[in-house]
Amino acid sequence: MSIKTFFICAVFILSFSVPAFAEVSIETNVSRTRLSVGEDLTLDIVISNADGSVSQPKVSSIEGFSSFSQGHSQEISFINGRKSSRSIFSYVLIANSTGTKSIGPFEIEIGDKAYRVAPVQVVVTDGAGGPSPPQSRPPAVASAIFSPPRKALPAANVKSEDIFVKVWLDKDEVYVNEPATMTYTLYTRLTATYKGFDKEPETTGFWVEDFPPDKTLRRTEQIINSSRYVVADVRKVALFPTQAGVFSIDPGTLSVAVEMRDEDNFDTFFSYNIFGRRGRSLPSFVSQVVPKLLHADKVTLTAKALPEQGRPAGFNGAVGRYRIEGSVDKEEVHVGDAVTYRVRITGEGNINTIQTPAFPKLEDFKIYDSASSTHISKDNKKVEGEKVTETVIVPKKAGVFTIPALDFVYFDSETDMYKGLRTATHILSVKPPDTAESPALPVSFEASSADSEKENVAVLSKDIRYIKSVDDGRKRGRGFSRNPLAWILNLLLIAVAIFFSVISGRRTDETREKNLFRMRRSYGVARSRLKSAASLMKRDKADEFYAEISRAVYGYFSDKLGVSPQSVSLDLIEKRADEMTPPKLLSDTKALFNELSLRRFGKGAAEDHPMKETYSMADRVIASFEKVKLK
Repeated sequence: MSIKTFFICAVFILSFSVPAFAEVSIETNVSRTRLSVGEDLTLDIVISNADGSVSQPKVSSIEGFSSFSQGHSQEISFINGRKSSRSIFSYVLIANSTGTKSIGPFEIEIGDKAYRVAPVQVVVTDGAGGPSPPQSRPPAVASAIFSPPRKALPAANVKSEDIFVKVWLDKDEVYVNEPATMTYTLYTRLTATYKGFDKEPETTGFWVEDFPPDKTLRRTEQIINSSRYVVADVRKVALFPTQAGVFSIDPGTLSVAVEMRDEDNFDTFFSYNIFGRRGRSLPSFVSQVVPKLLHADKVTLTAKALPEQGRPAGFNGAVGRYRIEGSVDKEEVHVGDAVTYRVRITGEGNINTIQTPAFPKLEDFKIYDSASSTHISKDNKKVEGEKVTETVIVPKKAGVFTIPALDFVYFDSETDMYKGLRTATHILSVKPPDTAESPALPVSFEASSADSEKENVAVLSKDIRYIKSVDDGRKRGRGFSRNPLAWILNLLLIAVAIFFSVISGRRTDETREKNLFRMRRSYGVARSRLKSAASLMKRDKADEFYAEISRAVYGYFSDKLGVSPQSVSLDLIEKRADEMTPPKLLSDTKALFNELSLRRFGKGAAEDHPMKETYSMADRVIASFEKVKLK
């Protein structure tokens, strides 16, 4: 067999080992298909397994409705090395006229391809035939219209007592990594539409989890100083402090649109409903909509350090209430078979930052780096969910082995106590290699077959007899294919190619395992260095502090990107960042890099920028990149 034939076969075999990717799918969902004029429905456009950036959907037709965007959310998960993703665009539509309506069609661009989605049919009635069916879920807060009595509508400038916002915390004091829920409550006696945030809140020093709008909606009516207000919680966020201290939080600025009227001659006390339906005929006055920014007072939160007394050695910062369980996918295997050990941690708390207990070293097993997936739920107005970690182990010899229990420690903020959990032990029965069936190993483990035993080759007999031809006196050349040297040369070349392929494969596997290990430990190492920097900051050692912060930041990106610390640069981070990376995060990263360069190599600059701000900036950037995928 020639080298050309060998490599053709190799490419053919490898072509079957490329993992399959799920096809792109697009679906549209509406919360109801029948409603009355003035009622609303929720439209979700769900794009699954998009290979490339996803554009905002373009709608060809949406007549008969007032539409508002509820926002865009994205879910990405990795299971057994396979990526799956979902992009969800949500809208609220308020019906304005009766009839059978078509919403759409829609056009969505994914990468360099355009997809067209069929329209959705709904029926809108005048509501006279009886009560409309109940809504399947609350309308989106991000586009809710709040309509109090007509007599309160202004004819001139909007006053601060007409519409305002209050921000409050459910707790004034929490432990580090214990959530405090911050709620934005809007009070209005005007017809107003909440548009979102003109300025986002300042949450430096916190891990932030937003609650979905449809989970935070709560509307009531209240009488304040003899005036009736419509009151609604328009946003809720969970704040997990990453360090101890007293924080003064700027809640940001809300944007609303207020309806102004030139006349006010209606006697009805509450003509508009909560979504602003005017009824069957429009009133005979002229109105205009003006923007309004609402500012809220700062709120103060105290974050307490976790107690040192009674802290177990294996504690990794988990705060909340958790459960843990471990399992194996099989209990009887042969030597060389892969076994998946799965650890599942569930509970209430900052699931994204909890660390799964490290799998112990087992001399009789080959252990491959684990993969994990996280699922977050915020249905009960609290952050909860699960983190599943899978580790693949391959036994190297026969016998009965015990997989030891794993210990997990967390701090229960309700009882102010550290609590320990332990998984069950598992007995694994390993049989000798099954030579009868000789099952093919997965691609990831084929290199381990080199350790299997080889049988000696013995010469039993000679079954080749040479035939002597008659010499007719003419000289004949020996063909290349009949030349023993040619065969020996071919065999040598094939052996050399196989040798270098095996060596290259092993080096690639080792490099990949090393990079995965660096990536998995990057956050923990960075947190340890930040903790060391915080200690230097308390002792007012500026030079050592900035040096340690630089090691934390550059070391973190070095481990995440699989490069040396000297190769880390802002250009490399921007190039390797995912398309969904927020521009503000890249801007903050650039500011952090500039700040570290200035502090380490500039002179006399430490006074105009306190060390605490640099620490908070580094902490925020590192924590935010834990949510971002790097290529």
